[in-house]
Amino acid sequence: MPSARPPLSADRVVAEAVALADESGLAALSMRALAARLGVEAMSLYHHVAGKEALLDAMVDAVFAEIHLPVSGEDWRRELRERSVSGRAALARHRWAVGLMDSRRRPGPATLAHHDAVIGCLRAGGFALPATGTAVALLDAHLYGFMLQELALPFDGGDDLAALGAEVLGPEVRAAYPHFTAFAERHALRPGYAFGDEFEVGLDLLLGAVEGLRATASTARLEVTVPVLGVDGCPGGWVGALLVPGAPRPRVVVAPTIGELVEAVRTEVAVEVVGIDIPIGLPDIGIRQADVLARRELPGRASSVFTTLTRPAYLAGSRVEADAVNRGLSGQGVGSQAFALRAKILEVDAWLRSRPTVDVVEVHPEVSFAVMAGTVLPRKRTDEGRAARLEALAAAGIARPSVLEGRGYAADDVLDACAVAWSAHRRATRVGRSMPDPPEVFSDGIRAAIHV
Repeated sequence: MPSARPPLSADRVVAEAVALADESGLAALSMRALAARLGVEAMSLYHHVAGKEALLDAMVDAVFAEIHLPVSGEDWRRELRERSVSGRAALARHRWAVGLMDSRRRPGPATLAHHDAVIGCLRAGGFALPATGTAVALLDAHLYGFMLQELALPFDGGDDLAALGAEVLGPEVRAAYPHFTAFAERHALRPGYAFGDEFEVGLDLLLGAVEGLRATASTARLEVTVPVLGVDGCPGGWVGALLVPGAPRPRVVVAPTIGELVEAVRTEVAVEVVGIDIPIGLPDIGIRQADVLARRELPGRASSVFTTLTRPAYLAGSRVEADAVNRGLSGQGVGSQAFALRAKILEVDAWLRSRPTVDVVEVHPEVSFAVMAGTVLPRKRTDEGRAARLEALAAAGIARPSVLEGRGYAADDVLDACAVAWSAHRRATRVGRSMPDPPEVFSDGIRAAIHV
């Protein structure tokens, strides 16, 4: 007995339509031809697809489903490279699809998931919305444009190309078009040349150029869309700069402990991210990558980033004891300024271990100001440094706080808190980046990274 045909379904209809288009081209696809291929009456197809346009929508969606879905939060360049390479492979399998990929008025779930993942990957990689739009346009133009050209070439491989070259490069062409002739003879017609090899070369160049869009993303003016809190240590305890949608300027808040400060703010405002200028995540041995990478962001001012001590060193009772412990675990001594931060570091560490129900990240204000302004700023305790920080904040969309100094805190503390709030907002809106990415995790289980 002949084997029974599998039951008709929307998935089977679409799969056979894709196979028919792959074999014979899109011009050969009709509802009647597809029904004949399936061994059914044409009218029975309409129980599974609404018509030819709906079928094309589903076929394009099936092709998108074959393309790598970029993972948000992973290395954006690697993810988008894989997306383009797998996209080229999918379009080579389905030559009919190149001109249809972004033409459908009713995109399917795989199409929408693909675009959402590409945008999400760029946003998580630190691209502002306008830069994301430009990056997507460039990447799509490279993928679809290259495939249109590659699939239209009048030769399949080296032998075809050599025959075409011999036909085209007659005496008149050689005499009239010397540059074309030299390119063909010295490059394109040489053994081993394949036009398709240019795809990944061009892709890597393009991704390098797209990196420039990411680098300029930080210059966009901040529009406060979610409430965040930036915190800096001060002689009186902790000073915070609160950014709230609709508020004309940062609100300054002061408290003796980090827990009291955050709790006081959260009784009034549901802040989404708290950024703190203090090391978060203490190494058991060695040096944190966060500190190494932050120094690279501050050429000429790397000394403003103190090396975070090991956890055992912070638990030591004196600087002399801490110095001996730290030298044994990381090879680094302990200076008086670094040890002076011990009490505040341990305070934040204990508070984090109490598991506060808010996203808390480490921010270094000098790095934030450098990224914000596009250059390393003068020292903060000088008149020039204070003016440069106020100017950078204003250019970034953060107005001068109504209060710059008060009992227990100075102007540089408030300005640092504002810069931390700027990075906290970038974290909340997923346009910032972390150093390293992904963060390190030590035995304390806390993610260690500086966010900007």
